[in-house]
Amino acid sequence: MADAGLLIGWNRVVPGRDPQAVELWGEMLQYLVRLHAEGHIASFEPVLLGAYGGSLNGFVLVRGEQDKLDHVRNSEEFLQLNIRANKTLEGFLVVRAHFGSDAARILRLYGTV
Repeated sequence: MADAGLLIGWNRVVPGRDPQAVELWGEMLQYLVRLHAEGHIASFEPVLLGAYGGSLNGFVLVRGEQDKLDHVRNSEEFLQLNIRANKTLEGFLVVRAHFGSDAARILRLYGTV
């Protein structure tokens, strides 16, 4: 069950790095399509945010099983994409996300603390 996820977000392109950002976006989408086809992730959804004055302007929400996502996140290919993203995008981040029963478990624990 896809109760785990990754939020891969960014603020904006580093000035002067627009061509690299466009290339990286295409490669990241191809990578995610391949991961989905191979069963490493359950789904992914790119999201662009409207203007609001904050520091998160877009993200990709990746869903999957935690053990598979851990494997993806620690793979050399993912790490290389992360390094390139950090050189190309301001405010780049990768954060673990919780859904469904995993989120419910965390909320139950929150109530006991």
